[in-house]
Amino acid sequence: MKPPYKIAWISVVGEKGGAEVTMLHTFRWLRPELFASAVFLFRPGPLEAELRDIGVEVFRVPTHRMRNVLGVWRAILQIKRIIREQGIRLIHSNGFRPHTYGGMAARLARVPEVWTVHSHERRNLVNRLIWSIPSSQIIANCPRTSDFFTSVGCPNQMIWPGVNLKKLESGTARSDLAARYQLPANARWISMAARIQRYKGQSYFLRALAALKAAHADVHGIVIGGALFEMEKDYVTELKQEAANLGIADRVRFTGFIPDQDVAGFLAASEVVVHPALDEDFGLSVAEAQALGRPVVAFAAPGPAAIIVEGETGRLAPVGDQEQLNRALAATLADGAVIARMGQAGRIRARELFGIETHVRKTEEIYLRCVEGNNENGRPPRS
Repeated sequence: MKPPYKIAWISVVGEKGGAEVTMLHTFRWLRPELFASAVFLFRPGPLEAELRDIGVEVFRVPTHRMRNVLGVWRAILQIKRIIREQGIRLIHSNGFRPHTYGGMAARLARVPEVWTVHSHERRNLVNRLIWSIPSSQIIANCPRTSDFFTSVGCPNQMIWPGVNLKKLESGTARSDLAARYQLPANARWISMAARIQRYKGQSYFLRALAALKAAHADVHGIVIGGALFEMEKDYVTELKQEAANLGIADRVRFTGFIPDQDVAGFLAASEVVVHPALDEDFGLSVAEAQALGRPVVAFAAPGPAAIIVEGETGRLAPVGDQEQLNRALAATLADGAVIARMGQAGRIRARELFGIETHVRKTEEIYLRCVEGNNENGRPPRS
């Protein structure tokens, strides 16, 4: 069989986190003369409509809990059947849990599987069983993830997630954002874009905003994102109460989930982007902000520390150190020349390292090697 080869990703969620955004970017940049795209989707949500809007075929798989062994097995068999019926030549499992389904279904259907891993995992029995499922090629999203999977006997190739510059540069205008989200158009904005979850550090962001001195009283904070995958749904209520307790409720806006062009617009319109995640293997919004020429102040978790060059494209504080974060943010905001210099350096570096086209071309090379060669079990791909 000749190209275009049909590939199908496994996504167990219907919402958009960083892994799902990277998947969407990949579909937009895959060369149609080489590949046709599909997704096995386990949960309903906004992701499904966006996939269909860009011409990606969606196969729905019944939702169930991982502890439901019979439900897992039925889903694997359903995926295997569709692989054969639809002539799918390769499965791409987007994350740790998807590999349970994609790895087993691909093995049963005798097609290769590519598995993207987005974080290091705990060394327990269940996880060991999951990473023991064979894969034709593992892709890691950052050096820490790559090192971890190498250490547990899973060789991999590290490919940075890609930033879609074309979409970023078509972000919503500042004046439209100010009107839509009831923000003062003439104020200085700082923003944070991440799922609302405690380890992402929104509370540190609020405290850093509150700690700014009178010279920065015109700075308003924008918290972008919502509770993802139904996790920690009460956290946003806690954050709003904390903002009130800190006396900054009138200087912070919680947007919830908003369109991609609004996210890009906020990042571009912010003087500084803040990302105080306590643990982060990459941090797509950090790379996006840098690509848009915005300095980023963050905790030095592995991902941000790999993206940000301390003192050149932004500032890093020790993980969990509120005082250092406060000082880093205040120092950056205090000097417009520093903001401009860091922003320009970040723009150049991010566009060189994290462009989506580089990410997709490396992924395409893996696809072609897997489909046109032999899979890891030594079995030729089905034709």
